[in-house]
Amino acid sequence: MIKIAGILSAATGLALAGCTYNDGTANQPATGAIIGGVTGAAIGNAIGDDTRSTIIGGAIGAAVGGAIGANMAQQERELNQQLAGSGAVVTNTGSQLRVILPEGVTFPTGSATVASSFLPALREVARSLNAHPNSTVRVVGHTDTVGSAAYNQQLSEDRALAVARILIRYGVSTSRISYSGRGYNEPITTNATAAGRAQNRRVEIVITPTR
Repeated sequence: MIKIAGILSAATGLALAGCTYNDGTANQPATGAIIGGVTGAAIGNAIGDDTRSTIIGGAIGAAVGGAIGANMAQQERELNQQLAGSGAVVTNTGSQLRVILPEGVTFPTGSATVASSFLPALREVARSLNAHPNSTVRVVGHTDTVGSAAYNQQLSEDRALAVARILIRYGVSTSRISYSGRGYNEPITTNATAAGRAQNRRVEIVITPTR
């Protein structure tokens, strides 16, 4: 079992390293298929403890993982088209989609009220979530280090809640959505410069496929 797990882990690393298109961008359906296949193989081996179970588990996992990866890639393309010019940034990690909403286009400084000019962009995000219902949605607020920890924690929570409420207003089921604030605890770049602080002030909509 240990040997098989080691082989599967090594194979995954090598295969994922090659999961790119010719232009260098990630091939998410292939990545999903590989992750699903290796996971399924490991589960199959754990249950059946034989080669046949490993192969069956791998095949099932690859099919499921590939389908999820393809759906995520499609949703990513749609979101990029729908949010073009809005200032929002869409990233695909292979297991999640992240829609990053910079403070500069989403909120007035120090406020947790979403700018009216950004509501059409959130409407498009909600439309995408409703078109792709097999996922959970986590809205996470982040700040820079200006001000006290307590102030930034509260501001990050209030902003995440404001975005979550708008998505719900536009039809996204409350059962899919959760929200949280991280204050200044998870910066994506330095807080030593004005440009860096601007990037850290953001809300992220994290979309995780469920099947």
